[in-house]
Parts: sequence; C-alpha cells; structure tokens
Amino acid sequence: MSLQRRQFLPALSVLLTAEATAAPALAPALRVVFPRPMRDIDPSTWFPLQLLKLALDASGVRCELSASKDVMVQSRALKELEAQQDHLHIAWSMTSVQREQNLLPVRIPIFKGLYGWRLLLIKQGQQGAWKDVTGLDSLKRFALVQGHDWPDTEILRANGLTVTTGTSFAALFKMLDVGRAQGFPRSVLEVGWEQEGQKQLFAIEPSLVLHYPTAVYFFVRPGDQRLAGLVELGLNRLLANGGFDRLFDTYHSESINKAGLHMRRLIELRNPLLPELTPLARKELWRWP
Repeated sequence: MSLQRRQFLPALSVLLTAEATAAPALAPALRVVFPRPMRDIDPSTWFPLQLLKLALDASGVRCELSASKDVMVQSRALKELEAQQDHLHIAWSMTSVQREQNLLPVRIPIFKGLYGWRLLLIKQGQQGAWKDVTGLDSLKRFALVQGHDWPDTEILRANGLTVTTGTSFAALFKMLDVGRAQGFPRSVLEVGWEQEGQKQLFAIEPSLVLHYPTAVYFFVRPGDQRLAGLVELGLNRLLANGGFDRLFDTYHSESINKAGLHMRRLIELRNPLLPELTPLARKELWRWP
C-alpha cells in the first residue's frame, strides 16, 4: 500500500469532521447496508452492530443502517463487498494481508484483539488428555478443527498444528463429536455461549489458552473512503469519550472474567497473516488479559 493511501483515511477524517459540523440537519441520510445473519438475532444483543450504530451516530453524519435483503455468511459478504455492488456496504471480519488488499479496512480492532485469545472446546470426559500439554510441541499431538476459509486455519497450520476443516458450524461440531479432531479453538468472547447449549457433549478445556495477535475490523468496499472515514471518525470519538470501552465491557466483561486467562498456561503462536499496518502501538485499541 502506498504512503498516500496509508495517510488517506486520517486526512479524510479531518474533512468529514468539517462536513459533519457544516451539514444541514435535513441532508439525505447515507445508506449503509450490513450482512443479514443466518439466524434471527436480537439487534440489541449483537455487539458489532451496536458499535457500528454508535460510531455512525458519533460521526455526526446522518446514516440509515439496515440489513441486506439476503442472508449472508461471512465469506459471501466479503466477496460481495469486493465486487462493489450497492446492496452491501460494510461487514466485519478478522483481518489478513489478503483481505486488506481486496477491501478497505478501518484499522480499529472492534474486539480489542481478544479474538486472538483462544480456549479449546473438547469432548466431555476428555479433559485428562490435555493435562500434559505445556507448549506448542505437545499441542501438536492433537488435531484441531476450524472453518475451511477462516484465517485461523492458516495461522494454526503455519505453527505446525494439524487442522481439520469444515464448511459449517454444524459440521465442525460433528467432527469434534465423532473424534476427527480433539479440540476446537474458539475466542474467549464466544466459547462460553457456544458451549452453554451443548454441555452434555462438549467442555471448555480448563488449563490452556492459545494466543496470536489479530484484529477484527469493519471492512467496506474498495474505494468507499467516505464510509470508511465516517466509521473511523466515529470509533475514534467513542474511544476518546469512553463510549467504546463502556459498550465493550457491557457485552464482554463477564466472558473475560469467567475465562480466567491469567490462570491458564499460555501457548503463544505467530501470525504470518498479520498486516504490517496493524496498529499494535496504539495501546488503547487492545485488551491484553
């Protein structure tokens, strides 16, 4: 990416600040379409959507936020954004070098890097099999399961781990159930509620945590600098006034506390997919347990 493009969004944010200040109250609202999820979700329980709403409000420019007409899994949503069709304007996903080449990222990690902190879902009754895992070498004895097109799959394999893949969550849990894999790494923010409804089958491995640096960003269509700039402006305003952290803690503090990450054995993994422009130096963007 050229230096000119690297500097574009911050410069655009300055212009958008002036636009938001000067825009008439009755100016047409900017239409912003996000991917409709596969299952019915109460919008008030969906953190990325609520954060996006707050960020657009904080930008000062009137926006009309709505779900896409069709249901879209993540892989389809990213392809639709790349195709630059007008029926989808924004999505959120884990970043990678390839995704940042294909799409325009807003480089503020919406989950504060916690999608890189992974606990293991395992079969009930198999907790003892993991007690001697002390590092990466001993972890390599186990097969892990992940989605076939997830960046995590490539990250885990790059660290020498065996990964079995599937195309749906149902298939992934089935492979874990029948023994095609022994562990399913899941973010500390999602593992609890995923295990909650399947306690008879699966447990959270009690002593390990995997970590690799990564970020989940909002992505917009290539060339849509205006929307990217508005989202960036709004997120930075929320960071400055504490609104970002208040919303984040409302949704996620219970999951973080229950995970007890400081009491687990840490296995650090490298992430070869992490783009150079990941803002690791901005400490306020990350939550390091």
